[in-house]
Amino acid sequence: MNLQAQFNLIIKHANWWTATDQVVVAVSTGVDSMTLLHLLLHLPADSRPKIIVAYVDHQLRDQSDVETSYINDYCASHQLQLEQTVWPLASHPKTGIEAAARAFRYAFFQSVLHRTGANYLLTAHHGDDLVETVIMKLVRGGQLSSLTGIQAERPFAGGTMIRPLLSFSKQQLQAFAETHQIKWYEDATNHELTVQRNRVRHEVIPLLKAENPRLLPHVLSYTTQLADTLNALNRLLDPIVAKAVNSTSEQVAQIDNRILIHYPENIVKLVIQRVIEHHLHVPNVSNEQLSSITRLVSQSDRPQAKLDLEDGWQVQRQYELLIICKDPQKFLGKSEKRSAFMVILDRWYSLDQPINFGVFSENPFQHNGKVAMLYLSAEDFPLQVRSIAPGDRLPIGQGKHQKVNRVLINAKIPDSQRELTQVLVTANNTVLSVLGIKNAVVPQMKRHRKPYYLVESKQK
Repeated sequence: MNLQAQFNLIIKHANWWTATDQVVVAVSTGVDSMTLLHLLLHLPADSRPKIIVAYVDHQLRDQSDVETSYINDYCASHQLQLEQTVWPLASHPKTGIEAAARAFRYAFFQSVLHRTGANYLLTAHHGDDLVETVIMKLVRGGQLSSLTGIQAERPFAGGTMIRPLLSFSKQQLQAFAETHQIKWYEDATNHELTVQRNRVRHEVIPLLKAENPRLLPHVLSYTTQLADTLNALNRLLDPIVAKAVNSTSEQVAQIDNRILIHYPENIVKLVIQRVIEHHLHVPNVSNEQLSSITRLVSQSDRPQAKLDLEDGWQVQRQYELLIICKDPQKFLGKSEKRSAFMVILDRWYSLDQPINFGVFSENPFQHNGKVAMLYLSAEDFPLQVRSIAPGDRLPIGQGKHQKVNRVLINAKIPDSQRELTQVLVTANNTVLSVLGIKNAVVPQMKRHRKPYYLVESKQK
C-alpha cells in the first residue's frame, strides 16, 4: 500500500472532519508540509475538506521572498485560499528566536481559525518529530505527561489541532515527494548542530534506528499507550478532586486535607498535580515540589506551613486546608487592624468572619442563631468590639481564664486570619466573646447583674 493509500485510510478511520468542513493547513514550503498539502488535495472527494493554507514569512532566510512567491503561485494554481503574514525583522528578538517565531506563528494560526470560522488546524509533524521530542523531554526531565510527546490531536484555540502524519517517517515523506515531483524548499538551519533538536535528529536517532528500524512505530505506540493511561487515570481522579477541592477562581484553590488523608501518598500527589496543572494552570512545578506539597498534607507536627513556587505562586497549609494561590495577600487576607466600635443593645452587626451578631436585652426566641447568655451590670456598659490585644483572656468559668491566642489555636484559626478576628469586651475590657469562635462563661454572682443574650449567626 503506497503512502497516499495509507493516508486515506488514516483519515477515514480517524473521522476528524467531513467533506463540508474547513481545515487550516500550516505550510512552510518544506517537504513535510508540501507533502501534507498534496496528500490532502488527493483525498477521495467524500473525505476531502475545504483547504485554507496558512503561511508565515518569518524573514529568517534570504530565500524567504522566493518561498513566498512559490506558495502564492501554488495556491493560485490549485485554487486554494491562502492566508499569509510576515514576521517583521524589527520584531525578531536577539535571543530565543526559535521560540519567538513559534509563538508568532501559532498566534497567526489562531487568528486564521477565528477569522475563517474553521475548527481544525493541521500541521505536518511526522514520526521523526515525535521521537525527537520524546528524546529531548527525556534528556531535560519533567513530568511524566511530557513523554506523550506529540499527540495526533489536541485542543487548540477553541478547535482542534491535528497531526495526521505521525505514522510516517521523514524518509517516507521525502521519497513520496520525490516520486510525485512535489517541489519544496530546504531550510539550511535544519543541519546546524548548535541546535539541540538537530543534534538529536542527525546524531542520536540514526543510531537508534540502526538498533531497531521499527523505532518510530514503537515510540508512537508507547506514547499513545501513555496518553491513554493518563487520560484514564485523570477520569478516576476526577471524583476525588471534585470532593476535595474548592476552586474559587483560576488563581486560588482550597483542598480539604481531611479528605486527602484517606488516600495513599501517591494518590494525594496525583490529585495535587491535577489541581495545579488543570485547575490553576501553574507552569513548571517540578516533581520535587509536588513531593514537598504532598508532605504538607500528612505532616502533623506543622499544622501551618508555607511553600513558595515559581512565578509568585504559594502553597499554604492552614490546619485542615491546603491553599494554593497566586497572590496570598489578595486571597488569604491582609494583616490589618479593624476599627473598634461601640455595641448598642438590640441591634444587629455584621463582621468579616463572616457572621452577624447582636446583644439583646430579651431572648430572641424566634432566631435560629447561636445564643449565649451573659450576666452584665451597668458598669459593664458600653460594650465594644475591637481587635485582639496582647494579654486578652477569656473567662471560662470557676474563676479560670484562657488566653485568646490559645482559643484561636484550639479552633485552628490560620495565622493569616487571626489579626482579623474580633472580640466583644465590656467597658473595663473583660472579654465576653471571641466572636464567631468561643464565648465567655459569665456567671450570675451578684443580684444587680441582669441577663443579656449574645446571638451569632452565619451570614448568608
